[in-house]
Amino acid sequence: MPMATVPGPRGRPARTEWECASGGPRVALALPALVAVVVLAACGADTDTATPPPATSPSQATPAVRPAVAAAPDLATVMSVSAVNDSGAMVVGRAGPAGAEFYYLAHGARPIPLTHDGAPIEPSLLNNAGQVVGVVADPAGHQPPSLVRWQDGHSTVLPVHGGQVIPEDLNDRGQVTAVAVASRPGTAQGTDRATTARAYLTDGTTTVDLGVDPDLNEHNLYLNEAGQVVGLAFEDSGTSPHGFLWDQGRLTTFDTGPTTHPVVTGINDAGQIAGLVLDDQDSPSGAHPIFRPAFRWQSGTMTALAAGADGVGPVRINHSGQVAGVVADPSGSSRDVVVWSATADAKPTRLGIADADLVVDIDDRGDVLVSALTGPTASPGGYLWHDGRIVVLGTLGGLAVDPTGLAADGLVAGQSTSADGTWHAAIWPPIG
Repeated sequence: MPMATVPGPRGRPARTEWECASGGPRVALALPALVAVVVLAACGADTDTATPPPATSPSQATPAVRPAVAAAPDLATVMSVSAVNDSGAMVVGRAGPAGAEFYYLAHGARPIPLTHDGAPIEPSLLNNAGQVVGVVADPAGHQPPSLVRWQDGHSTVLPVHGGQVIPEDLNDRGQVTAVAVASRPGTAQGTDRATTARAYLTDGTTTVDLGVDPDLNEHNLYLNEAGQVVGLAFEDSGTSPHGFLWDQGRLTTFDTGPTTHPVVTGINDAGQIAGLVLDDQDSPSGAHPIFRPAFRWQSGTMTALAAGADGVGPVRINHSGQVAGVVADPSGSSRDVVVWSATADAKPTRLGIADADLVVDIDDRGDVLVSALTGPTASPGGYLWHDGRIVVLGTLGGLAVDPTGLAADGLVAGQSTSADGTWHAAIWPPIG
């Protein structure tokens, strides 16, 4: 599979930390349910030890197959589809004669090259206004990279600067979160060079330092339409990770216990935050697809998302507060997708997708897009949970698909192999 990255919801940036969709090794370490309850109770979480395990799949019907359609037939092999928005527009990349090339591809239109002053934009983010945010490198290597926002063939440099600039998230208002990394030389005694990182929010005119030391191991800053920013930050010289919510200059932190820390995986426009509870012995960024207790947090109240004795992989949240994730037994061999209701009791429902690998997205109707490893060769594949039943995403004649995002009308976008094994941009049109 050409990419090991999986994008976040609603055109959010690709998250390189979840690499299991590529067929790479899995790390499956789950906490027992009792431990999860103790951990969440320690931070004031709402827990219910009587919460039943998720119900069986509400549909046992034979899955339907949704055929794939080539999205960019006039482009040769497409090596990546890095973002999708609600109208079905995509950002695609391929290997060109002079290096990587990237394009904006609106549904039914010809691809438009993504460039800034003739240099390629390496895109990460796409919103519903058709804005693309990415990084442009100085071809001569004399200047640090620039953070650029592109729309309708015009591009603007955003006022976030550093030796390295990492785009994090983009809302439909054009606000962007980014991390800037600066290096300073070592001392005269030969101390190694040190790096400092800061998190920023910019609208293209004004840039605000969020006042946190962000996690650099993953894309971690999530942004909603209200301009609220959430993520993982550190205290005490990078030794104490904690979750944070930045809202109009006010910074609120939250924790999950004395020996654990939260990893945030999304925020909706109501300010509800979804994430996982990791042990402090785990990588702070959650850089591996480990299965841990999941939570939903809002206004100081943390609700445990019960999954029986299983752990949960990275979770996604929609506008109504529904949360979806892959649950696994302690060995990681038995898996399914669970959707927790938006109600206070967070009632779980199993969807019956046994080879699920990752929940890519959940839309406001409750449709769930799933990446999976299917068949005897564990080829990359995908499913859509739609209208109470499982829909299989068909290929372009090959063996594999890589779903990237879910549009508002139910269109799925991503990439698929053709009969000769090459990857191409693909869409799966809405049913009906």
